[in-house]
Parts: sequence; structure tokens; C-alpha cells
Amino acid sequence: MMSLVWPIPLRPRWWLAAMRGRDGAPSPRTRTDAATGQFEAFFRRYEPELTGYLWRMTGDTETAHDLCQETFTRAWQRYAHIAGYAQPRQWLYRVATNLALNLRRRLPTATLDDHDPAMSDPTGHVVEREQVRQILAELAPKPRAILILREVQQFSYAEIGALVGMSPDAVKMAVSRARAQFRQRYLTQEHD
Repeated sequence: MMSLVWPIPLRPRWWLAAMRGRDGAPSPRTRTDAATGQFEAFFRRYEPELTGYLWRMTGDTETAHDLCQETFTRAWQRYAHIAGYAQPRQWLYRVATNLALNLRRRLPTATLDDHDPAMSDPTGHVVEREQVRQILAELAPKPRAILILREVQQFSYAEIGALVGMSPDAVKMAVSRARAQFRQRYLTQEHD
């Protein structure tokens, strides 16, 4: 996976709000400096790729940022447990996927931005990239999530299964179906 750079402040506003109570005083739940530093490293490591994933899921930059913020807020609240997991990335993606799927159920129409927050395309394949984004937006939310997790994020079938509550074999079948749906739509648009 390529290194992704995203211009984020060292400690976003939501982070600071989570660290403080309503009166602005440090929250009794505020972690030690060491724990805060560990979470900050965790955030810096996963925020760009998670934002990119959520952007692909929602097609909207603001929504992706909102869902990413909610994911990391939940991670902050449970960081003592998450830090002990063998694969904390999997926990993040499970929460982010569930948040995105829940949002898609409530708001079934997709909007597409002109800007991908986590990827750049210096070769100028703008038309094809837009076509791929449009086709992804047309897929149902769960097949879209599974396809993005497999093809873009490079998750294994077992990892995807753990995220979406399916067996690895069921995920393989779902990926195959999602690829077929994507391919059919891509070829249909290509001939238009």
C-alpha cells in the first residue's frame, strides 16, 4: 500500500474536545501523556487510509471526514482495549464500515466529489477514475465495501469476513459477485 499524506492538524478540534470536559477543564477520562502519544501515533498511522476508504464508501469528502472523526472518537474512548489487539486496524475498519453502511441505509443516494482526499493521480487518468468512482457509487453498500476492502485496501478474505460478519468463503463469493457487477457496469458504460 502506498504512503498517503493528508494535511491534518496534529490534534484536530474533535480530539481536543474529547480530551476536555464541557467546562474546558481536562476531562477525568484524559489519558496519560504516554497514552495520548500512543493514540496520536495510532491516529497518524491510520487516519489517511481510513479517510480514503470512507470517501470511496460515501463518495463525499465531508461525510468521509465526519465518519472518520466518529470512528476515531470511538477508538479514543476504547483505546486501552484496542491497543491490546493484535490487529487494531481491523477494529477501526469494522467500526468505519458499520458507520458507513448505517449511513448509506439512511441516505441511499450518493454524491460524488471532484477530490479524492487520500489519493493523487499525476498521470491524468481523470475520466477513467471518475468512471470507476461512479460505478462504485452505483453498487449496493455492502458489495461496495467488500470490493473496496479487497481491491483497494488489500484486506484478506478472513479480515473482510471478520469486519462484515461473513465466513471467508462467503466473502470470496461476495467479492466475485461484486467484481462481476462492477465489470458489467464498466463494460456497459464503455460502450455508451
